[in-house]
Amino acid sequence: MDSDLDSLTRSYARLSRDVGGRIEFAFDLDSDAALSVAEREKDHLDQAFFVLGFSALEKKITLLASSRQTAARQRTAMRGADFNKRLEAAAKIAREVLGIEPEWASDKIASTMINWYDIRSEIAHGDPPTQSFDVPPVIYLANEVAATLDKVTRALPEKTGGKR
Repeated sequence: MDSDLDSLTRSYARLSRDVGGRIEFAFDLDSDAALSVAEREKDHLDQAFFVLGFSALEKKITLLASSRQTAARQRTAMRGADFNKRLEAAAKIAREVLGIEPEWASDKIASTMINWYDIRSEIAHGDPPTQSFDVPPVIYLANEVAATLDKVTRALPEKTGGKR
């Protein structure tokens, strides 16, 4: 597991347990007001960690998509490309360099990630999300893409004669 993602996972789990305890306490109090506050905290926590998790996922996809680029301007151009294009490029590089189709590159999972991009954009711009989301799968896929990136990074010098 990527160390940044491991830290994110541990933080989310710890804070979720804390908010979950407040929700249980509100139930025990039989207090609608306390429950409402605790549920809002849970919503904010999930939204914040969804954005953090998706940002990590997006960064790994962008790094993988630009892993063959040698010039800084090419890497910058890839960072500015549409998310769909970066995702396609990352999957293509994984296929070509590793000779496998990563599970995260399947049409179904790629479509899910594209939907997450839209949700992330809503939350990041202060709008309530219009679609449901779940934080752990985002972090899980970020780890999967990070593992693919590590494999590609290790394989590229061999495939390109040591040049990147």
